[in-house]
Amino acid sequence: MGLTAQEAGVVAERLLSLGLLARSADGDLRAVHPVLACHPLLERAALRLVRQQKELELGRAAVDELAAEIGVSGTSSLAEAEVHRGAAATWAFLERIATTATASVRCMAAAGAAPGVGETSDYTAISELAAFTAQRGTEVQLLLLESIDILPSLVDGAHKMAGAGVEIRTVPTLPVWAFIVDDEYVATALDPTDNQAGIMIVRTPGAVAAAADHFARHWRGAAPLATSDQPTPRDLMHTHRDLLAMLADEMLDETIARRLGVSKTTARRRIKHLIQEFEVRNRTQLVVRACRMGLLD
Repeated sequence: MGLTAQEAGVVAERLLSLGLLARSADGDLRAVHPVLACHPLLERAALRLVRQQKELELGRAAVDELAAEIGVSGTSSLAEAEVHRGAAATWAFLERIATTATASVRCMAAAGAAPGVGETSDYTAISELAAFTAQRGTEVQLLLLESIDILPSLVDGAHKMAGAGVEIRTVPTLPVWAFIVDDEYVATALDPTDNQAGIMIVRTPGAVAAAADHFARHWRGAAPLATSDQPTPRDLMHTHRDLLAMLADEMLDETIARRLGVSKTTARRRIKHLIQEFEVRNRTQLVVRACRMGLLD
């Protein structure tokens, strides 16, 4: 075997200690049958695994205890409403959601970056946080804007989250970033136009029920995330209703664009397309025609 006598002696002692070799009365070495030798080794390995599992459980308990202490020593988790201002405090709370949610997290991801994210064009951090939450065993449902197909990085991030167990659907519009956690509290962005402003947490049952109902209505009408080799699905009539409702409310083009998560130019192009499709001359006639067709009240 190309070993020196000393090296062979070291190997032999190791095999003896493992029970893979046995020494006879006259000092000769012999190999122990694998069935006889390997079962004790596997049993010892199983015992080590049990000990490691216990150590892991103790570690998790220590982490949970530490997290509880942090929650008590920081902003009161029992307050009916609390505000975390600034990007750092906001992101810290999102991390708390990811690490403490036990049953479910339902998220509405409106236009723009998530609250507290420093780089508004990079969605990696929030995607990894959602995937981590799902991998912990928490049910994660995520509503995304259909306009994510504008950026390939957003589409890739969505499919990575889906691969980690996040259930994703897409809708044409969403009003604001919001998180419903364990049906116990709601966290919403302070300012829909400034993701650095902060986040507000409300724990009153009425607010939680209202947010949950709002999410459920969007979820029922949403389209499943398309597979990576298919275009993002569009529910054309649904898109028309949302656009027409915003036009009926006399929203500015900037507001419509923000709600849709697109540029003002794109929003105007979609409105122009609707005017042409409905064969009218202006937005007012478009709204009237939509009412007569039953698309609006």
